[in-house]
Amino acid sequence: MHVRTNEEGSSEAGGTFAGRARRDQIERSAAEVLAEVGYAAASVARIAEHAGVSKGVITYHFASKDEILRRVALRLFRECAAHIAANTSGATTPAERLRAAISAELEFFSSRRVEFRAMAEVMANHRDTRFAREFDHVSATESEALAELLAEGQTRGDFRPFDVGEVAHLILAAKNAVLDRWAAEETSDLASATATLLDFVTSAVSAR
Repeated sequence: MHVRTNEEGSSEAGGTFAGRARRDQIERSAAEVLAEVGYAAASVARIAEHAGVSKGVITYHFASKDEILRRVALRLFRECAAHIAANTSGATTPAERLRAAISAELEFFSSRRVEFRAMAEVMANHRDTRFAREFDHVSATESEALAELLAEGQTRGDFRPFDVGEVAHLILAAKNAVLDRWAAEETSDLASATATLLDFVTSAVSAR
């Protein structure tokens, strides 16, 4: 997952250690509320009740509900990107990097079902000042980066000929489908689905 984060417009009330800890508590409570009731019903009052604080505490640390929910997604983007970077640093070939990146992202979310559900709610529903979905660029950026990796693999002769943009889209759709099913079904085995997806992708793109 590759994403540029923009903290402009965030409240500065959390500059102290105690303030940052309170903001962290509120963001995590907001993620749990999002996962439980969805974006529309995740009100400031409901988040405050879940966090065990007053609405005044929420509005002291955050300018609006939109800021809280936006930061829930940004936190996950940053943490996931860092996890992927750490787990792909040793991969040298495009094929190794492709498998490592997919595996790392799915492994990252494997212990974060609630956070994934919350992030999905924000990505689907959060709007910018022009009422466009603010996080649509995340998928576009991820697809572009994957297409570049696939093109590199073709240049090296590791991957067979195909339309890299189309195949990047298909791989990401399959990866997202695995995560969506796992998030919706408590009994879904993400590790098994990850292994199946990796074998499928490897077979689909390999020149051998």
